[in-house]
Amino acid sequence: MTELKLPTLYLLIIEDEQSMIDSWGRVFERHNHDKEKQGFGIDFVTATSIAASEALLEARRFDAVIVDLGLRGEGEAAELNSEGNKIVKFIVSSQPIGVVIYTGQIQEAEDFSKYFVKVIDKSNGQHKVLEWIEENKSVFLGIRETEIAFRGETARVFFSQIWQRWKFWTDGAKTSGEDISKPVARHILAHVHDALLSADEDMAHPEEAYFMPPLKDRLDTGDLVTIDGEKWIIVSPRCDLANPKKVDTILLARCVEHIKVWTETKDKDKNRIIQHEGSPKQHFLFPLRDNEGNAHGPWMVQFHNIKSLPTAEAMSVLPTLRFASLSPLFVPSLVERFGSYFSRIGTPGFSS
Repeated sequence: MTELKLPTLYLLIIEDEQSMIDSWGRVFERHNHDKEKQGFGIDFVTATSIAASEALLEARRFDAVIVDLGLRGEGEAAELNSEGNKIVKFIVSSQPIGVVIYTGQIQEAEDFSKYFVKVIDKSNGQHKVLEWIEENKSVFLGIRETEIAFRGETARVFFSQIWQRWKFWTDGAKTSGEDISKPVARHILAHVHDALLSADEDMAHPEEAYFMPPLKDRLDTGDLVTIDGEKWIIVSPRCDLANPKKVDTILLARCVEHIKVWTETKDKDKNRIIQHEGSPKQHFLFPLRDNEGNAHGPWMVQFHNIKSLPTAEAMSVLPTLRFASLSPLFVPSLVERFGSYFSRIGTPGFSS
């Protein structure tokens, strides 16, 4: 019988008190002694300053970080402070990993509620940290597997598409001083996206259909908004939205909920719904869940139910009413079918 290999989670402990570092060591030692029952092992390293923490985070990969909020700067005396907030900001701006702020001064923790950050009062005990790590083990491992898949495809794309043509990327940059890192990143990401989609036989997960909340600050084609309790989607071309001074109105199409039909249809028969029920006047949008887990949709976009708003009003009001936007993978189909609906010519009736 093949022995099942238990996963190991890699943690960084950012703490400047040796007694607490020793305490974490004992906690993890006890955990690993019983890791078969726990379902995972823990490997950890420590850093005692912000500088050391940043160096480790840039050099190694961790699944989660435990941060003491009151870190002393180099050569500073021991006194209450909230320096740990700085390293948390560094982490959430640079890496998709979990963070626990383990502190006795929770009132000093800044608001990280929209990030993968948990604040735990020291008075509740270190076991609460372990409980949070165990609860989110599948997230940590999922992120790790995602990064492995991404790195593998990135390597394949780099060796097959980029390095042989590197001089074409850098020739112009040598004279202009242009930073080519972002163009190269876009090129690699585009290839990786197509490669991963092709590997799954062009089958997409419903969560891939949306960015929630929308990524862009400005309006974009495919943005979903709520107006007076009704759902609408922006169908104006992207070029109009990028140059709002050139157009007088912004177009939106009504989104009608299709929940009853969707839930009552067997999974094997749902493809007909996904294919817009064969109607040119409507377009299917997948269901989604908001960040609180509440279900919304699915919807049928009604191309025959159009609302227009003055451009100035739309640009001012609609950004605050958005709750999601279609991802780039799903926007072309919406735009193409919207255009096809209005370009229909029709055939004259026959009179006998």
